[in-house]
Amino acid sequence: MLAYYIVKFFSWVMCIAPKWLRSLTAALLGGLAVVATPKWRLQMAMANIRECLGVDETRARQIAEQSLRRFGRMVVEVMRFPLLNRENIDQLVKVEGLEYLAEAYKQDKGVIIATGHFGNWELLGATIALHGYPVLSITRKQNNKYMDRFINEYREMVRQKVAYNRGGHGLLAISRILKEKKLLGVLYDQDTNDDGVELDLFGKKSITPLGAAALSRLYGSPILPVFMHNNEDGTCTAKIHPPLYTPKSKDKQQDFYDVTRELIVILEHEIISDPAMWFWVHDRWKDGRERFTAKK
Repeated sequence: MLAYYIVKFFSWVMCIAPKWLRSLTAALLGGLAVVATPKWRLQMAMANIRECLGVDETRARQIAEQSLRRFGRMVVEVMRFPLLNRENIDQLVKVEGLEYLAEAYKQDKGVIIATGHFGNWELLGATIALHGYPVLSITRKQNNKYMDRFINEYREMVRQKVAYNRGGHGLLAISRILKEKKLLGVLYDQDTNDDGVELDLFGKKSITPLGAAALSRLYGSPILPVFMHNNEDGTCTAKIHPPLYTPKSKDKQQDFYDVTRELIVILEHEIISDPAMWFWVHDRWKDGRERFTAKK
């Protein structure tokens, strides 16, 4: 409970702090993230960056550390959610491809917003919701119930609805949101231990969730890949791609595979264009601990 009120106080401080103090805080938190990350995770991230992007060790370390340091900025941005509203969101986030979202929403079949752990994905959901679109975000329940409460309060503060990715309530919420022709936000870049399909991600075998493709086929909803990028001036850019649709051929599994593969290709292009935005310290290929904790 104490942690909840400490974070709330920190949020209040960030809401009134001048820009120089916010920048300093973000830099300090980012530096702390680098120091606090277990050595094996940093080694894993660097190895995966070299293997995926074909860069040398110096550049791989730079990308891995930048990927961690950006979390300082992400935290500060989320702490300032109480200040965000429909009138000022455009000052912080520029949206490219907003016409794709408008056209997809007009189809009245619901919209699946597909993104990854890329840039500030929390701010991405807030941006879409504050543009007037009803959004349900599927999320993992935090281990600490008070931090879970805080995070969900801040999501709802910027007009997002939240459902957990486990249990019947989450499945009912997903079904209801698309039947009601609203927007569903899903993260598709990690292996969630659910049923998925094996695909190459940068030439490395990986299990990718089929959820977006399956829901699109079931409800006829367009899938909009969307990714958030940081800008040097402290603003962000949300990049919306043209919609994807899962066809209804006789081979359902092939339909799922083809659309999910398209999503992976888009993810790869986004990562190549701005590699530090991705969450490299996550053990995406489920082999990092085995590969690097044995090395002393």
